[in-house]
Parts: sequence; C-alpha cells; structure tokens
Amino acid sequence: MRETLDLLPFRAPRAAAAVAAGATLAAAGVILQRLTGNPLAGPEALGVGAGAGVGLAIVLVAFGSASLPMQAAGSAVGALAALGVMLSVARGGRLGPERMLLAGAGISALCLAGLNAVIATGSPSAFALLAWMTGAADAVDASRAATGLAALMALAVPLALVLRWLDVLPLGAMGARALGVNVGAARTALIAMAAALTGAAALIVGPLSFIGLVAPHAARSMGLVRPAGHLVGAMLIGAALMTAADALARTLIFPYQLPLGLFASLIGGGYLLASLARR
Repeated sequence: MRETLDLLPFRAPRAAAAVAAGATLAAAGVILQRLTGNPLAGPEALGVGAGAGVGLAIVLVAFGSASLPMQAAGSAVGALAALGVMLSVARGGRLGPERMLLAGAGISALCLAGLNAVIATGSPSAFALLAWMTGAADAVDASRAATGLAALMALAVPLALVLRWLDVLPLGAMGARALGVNVGAARTALIAMAAALTGAAALIVGPLSFIGLVAPHAARSMGLVRPAGHLVGAMLIGAALMTAADALARTLIFPYQLPLGLFASLIGGGYLLASLARR
C-alpha cells in the first residue's frame, strides 16, 4: 500500500492521459462510423492526427529542443490546419461520406510523407518525432494530463446536443432531410467535433487512432446501438483499452518501457481478429 501511494504521483498522470486519449478517440470513432455508415471509418480518416504531427515536426526542426508548451502549440496548429483543409473541401455543404474519407486519406498521405522525410534525417528532432508517433507516454506530466482531461470534458459535453443527428444521419441524406435535418450543416459540425477530439488525443499521446476504430465496434457488439449508449459505451471501452495498453507498455519489461502504440495496436488488432473469427 505504501509503495502504491509513493508511485501515485508518477503513475496517475499517465493513467489520466490514457483515459482522456482513449475516450476522445472512441468518441471520434463513433461520430465517423455513424456519420459515414462505414464500420471501418476511424479517426485517422480525417488526417488530423497526421496534421498534428506535421506541426510538431516544424517546431522541432525550427527550434530544436522546444519546450512542451511550444510542442503542444505546434501540434495544435497542425491539427487545425488539417481541419481547415477538410472543411474547405466541405464548402457549400457538399461533403458526402465517401468524399470525406478520400479527402482525409489524401491529407494523411501528404502529412505522413513529410513526417517520414523528417525522420529519415536521423537528427535529434527526428528521434523526438518518432517517439511521439509511437505513442511514448513517459513525458506525460501532471499539467499535460490535466489538459487532456479538461479537453475531454470540454469536447464530450457538446456531444449530448448532437445525439439526434447521430441517430438520423445513418438513414441517408434523403431520410435525414425528410426529418428536418440540415444535412450539410450537421455533417460539417460533426466532422469538426470528430477532428477536435482526434486532435486533442494526438496532443496527448500521438496519432494512436486505432482505438477509435475498435472501441465503437466493441460497444456495438454489446448491444449499444442507440447513439447515447453507443457513445458512452465506446468512450468507456476506449479509456479502458488505452489504460491497459499503457500499463503493459510500462510494466512488461520493467524498468524499460515499450511504445504505447505497440500495445494499443496489439489489443485492438487482436480484438478485431477474434471478432471476425466468431462471425
């Protein structure tokens, strides 16, 4: 008991950051899967996480050993820039699900090409960027964890206002319009919310978007098909999966640490394969 209390100041920030990142990614996944009607749509479809990486890369290359606030600011600007490109594609309310996924794939491809070019230089900035891309959480401190939890609360609460959209939009554009929904405005708002959730998670633990694909699947398989239940269930599952991944990354080969992204992918990929095998 004494040892647990002594370690709490070191472990609590990482656990809190894992909870915030897992929940935000899961919420983004629910929005995208219900919006597009595509069960394989995940937060990476928006390219926002990759855009955050480009912003971080620019800061690291330009300033070298930049402070954590400066790195967070660069990541935020990159995520917002990727979101701006996405919303520019949506101009005029013409952003259909297929067009959104293609635009996101294009943004991700361009951003990842730039990130790989920086990593190929082998500079100290490249190693810092590589650590971020693999989801290293050892640099998470109390302030970053608190920022992540605050972002989770600020972004999750407004989701209660769009539950009707999440219920109606899967019916298709014609059905949604017949029920009085402005489809263009609803899609644009939901995309912006999903992008903000993804960007917030990327600022905390890097572009670990796979949890955002798996958690909505798991919630739906438990019978949570209505928007509110689907959203809350997925967020709880996402938080639990990310916390488990962080615990494994921290303890499996203690005192050394493995990348958080490795275990997030192993847990998520294992779940999807097991789910497909059962079917």
